[in-house]
Amino acid sequence: MQSRYTQLKEKLPISRLSDDVLLALRVLYDDPLDIVDLKQDIDDLTVYPERLHDSYRKEWETYVLKSLAAELKSNCDLSASEYIESVMQRVEDVEQNNASYAAFLEKVTQAKQINESGNTLVFPSPFRQQLMAFLLPVSTVDK
Repeated sequence: MQSRYTQLKEKLPISRLSDDVLLALRVLYDDPLDIVDLKQDIDDLTVYPERLHDSYRKEWETYVLKSLAAELKSNCDLSASEYIESVMQRVEDVEQNNASYAAFLEKVTQAKQINESGNTLVFPSPFRQQLMAFLLPVSTVDK
């Protein structure tokens, strides 16, 4: 028998969610004691906007699915429609009333605009710049 997480991963079209809806779900299920610091990740987008789609989105999808699976397990007394309504109400509350979500959404939107802009280049991190400078001479070596 498949785990709830595996079943949800197969059945829920989480990859089709817009960034704002996925972010609202991620904020809803955020655990302040978790090793992942959502606020820090969002703040990092101002310096590394490419992380939004290079890594954060997949991390958020996984985080939300695991949280949904755990919550579904602990709410087995609710019918599917009651559970869905509960999640929808809480996500809508995050969207309409959560100040952190509003601040995060602003930064996510800005990062998305930078990533989608045709006239903007994202500079590599200092670490990557050093690595590129180190490896560049390889292109001049005869094969």
